[in-house]
Amino acid sequence: MAHMKGKLLIVLLMGFSISVYSQKAKPPNLVLFDYQQFHFGYSVGINYMGFTALPIDDYTINLKQYPGLNINLVTNYRLNKNLDIRFLPGIQFSQRDLSINSSEPWKIESVYIDLPIDLKYRADRINNYAPYLIAGIAPRIDLTGGEIQNWRAVQRLLKPFDIYPELGFGFDFYLQEVKLAAELKFSVGLLNIYQNPGTDPAYQLFAQGVDRILSRMVILAIHVE
Repeated sequence: MAHMKGKLLIVLLMGFSISVYSQKAKPPNLVLFDYQQFHFGYSVGINYMGFTALPIDDYTINLKQYPGLNINLVTNYRLNKNLDIRFLPGIQFSQRDLSINSSEPWKIESVYIDLPIDLKYRADRINNYAPYLIAGIAPRIDLTGGEIQNWRAVQRLLKPFDIYPELGFGFDFYLQEVKLAAELKFSVGLLNIYQNPGTDPAYQLFAQGVDRILSRMVILAIHVE
């Protein structure tokens, strides 16, 4: 019995060794890709955009968030073996419903020009994938915010410009023809984007009850390069 157990153990160890060796010997895809000084691509994904709204006194602010869409171009410049700088200009669509106390919710729809600049630190490749971290900053301009003539007044509750520090992580997957990346990143706006609606009677509750509005965002994207 001990002899049989010994043989079984040897067979299992040999099988494990063959499996490990076969993984190490797997031919890599796109072997020259990471040595290119520049490369380009595009990105599509969803965003989940919300507010941190700070009320005055006993007012209560309620927020309902909806998934949005983001579309970006990818421009990547290689700094060294593991570090890249990336510029991803694009456009983002989002919607949030905002109400104060028990008022009827107001629909705020935004279209952002998105201009993120990120540093990407990538670990060494393991066969055909590699994890990475990103950090950067993203100026965003809301084309529907601010004093736009003939636009719904509720859109003017928000100033059009904000700056978002960004942190995130992802995984690069090297296929035969393209590199795919799945990425999750978090953005928090630095500026108070609340704009007092003034004497407009439809928004008196907002004028009386809102102190600050800060923006926040989660983005899940697929990059194709």
